[in-house]
Amino acid sequence: MSIVVIGGYGAVGSVTALILGDRYPGEVVAAGRYLEKAEILARSSGGAVRAARVDVGDPADVDRLLDGAAVVVMCVEQANAAVAEACLRRGIRYVDITATMPIIRQISRLDTTAHRYGATAALSVGVAPGLTNLLAHQCLDQLPSARTVDISLLLGMGGDHGAGSLRWIAEQLATPAQGSPMRVPLGEWGTRKVHPFAFSDQYTISEQAGVRATTRICFDSALVTSALFGLRAAGVFGLVRRLRAERLLASAFGRIHLGSDRFAVHVSASDGEGGVVTRRLSGRDTCHATGVVTALVAATLYESPAPPGVHHIEHLVEPESFLADLTRHDMTVESRPPSPAS
Repeated sequence: MSIVVIGGYGAVGSVTALILGDRYPGEVVAAGRYLEKAEILARSSGGAVRAARVDVGDPADVDRLLDGAAVVVMCVEQANAAVAEACLRRGIRYVDITATMPIIRQISRLDTTAHRYGATAALSVGVAPGLTNLLAHQCLDQLPSARTVDISLLLGMGGDHGAGSLRWIAEQLATPAQGSPMRVPLGEWGTRKVHPFAFSDQYTISEQAGVRATTRICFDSALVTSALFGLRAAGVFGLVRRLRAERLLASAFGRIHLGSDRFAVHVSASDGEGGVVTRRLSGRDTCHATGVVTALVAATLYESPAPPGVHHIEHLVEPESFLADLTRHDMTVESRPPSPAS
């Protein structure tokens, strides 16, 4: 039985495939529309990863790929719900890294199908959503009286974010902001202004925990952050969307390399009466970190029984031990919340 990584030669998928290939040599397949790219990745693995071609828009092609698969990891945003349903109807475990809420809702509606066939789908897998969900639930466990959760993400402009991630950021900049900016302490970057952004974690956390959750973002370059969100407030990116020029905008982002490849996550829960609990995490290269998280979740589903249904990451892994594993992958996690006065 194999682990199939669709989009396995992309910025996130390649990390996922190589980590899994090192752990299960010969049992991992990197698949995508361009076979030659998958073959390059397979050769770089020394044979630990195999290559396959698939057009996820062709159900027959997907069915052929699923023969012999135990776990399928989806690292692209194309026909996600259709691929998820095809997997679940075969009893195949499914992992999706999407941060787009409409896609998450489509897959969530397959919960009855997953139960019927005894299969599991894992959502909110990556940095945001993913690690942000785990940190938020740790905060909520420590402060049951919490009424709000604020999630802040700092991204380094110097890293390789991958074409798919840049396109997603460009699309979200064209979406009107919901919520207001705030200032948060982000360790070595000091106190920074972060802006509301449409990551899916805030919606799932709000729905599941019954609190008001908001996710915000900034970049390590304060100048770039100010410029981008100033243009967003002026409606420039809305015009980009109407002109269907998001790909051109994403390409322009890819040429900006001001700063480092570092990222940081700051999550705090507050009860409105002085009670505050905070968790922080930092690392390098968000695509690499997302690939690490995805590989660890896929390995968990590959090795151990999982409850049938469609679940978010916090219901499939134990947060403390999972976050502790990340320290072996160049990520730093604060083991204790700072005091409210910090």
